[in-house]
Amino acid sequence: MTQVVRRMRTGNARAFSLLEVVLALAILAGALAALGEVMRLGDQNAAAAADESQALMFAESVMAELIVGARPIGNVSGELPSEDDPPWAFAIEIQPTEFQELIAARVSVSQQLAPELQPARCDLIRWLPNPDFVPAIQQATEPAVESGSQSGGVQ
Repeated sequence: MTQVVRRMRTGNARAFSLLEVVLALAILAGALAALGEVMRLGDQNAAAAADESQALMFAESVMAELIVGARPIGNVSGELPSEDDPPWAFAIEIQPTEFQELIAARVSVSQQLAPELQPARCDLIRWLPNPDFVPAIQQATEPAVESGSQSGGVQ
């Protein structure tokens, strides 16, 4: 027993000093702060990705309504019916293309938020058949059919 007491008094026993404990706690606190920031950024990016996915689904839905004729083709804007907060807005813009038989339909969907809050947004562009286009063959045959029926009636 006296040898144990003597060893402790002579300094042969190893123990952590106060400086080592404080340094270890500072390193642990710094690591936890960095890990917390990484988790916060991961959560923020996951929410942004979910909003972007929802914007894409809304844009595809509006475009599908245009394609099947449930929504008239024309320049329109409005609010999408959803219970989300913030609400979603859409805009449809019809533009001519270099081909007379096709039009470019642009559907834009975005959250109604201030720009500094970085609202989710999706723009979808598809070429659709031009509803106002009449093929040249059909134009050429229509007068011939009418004139043929008139000449047939005269004879």
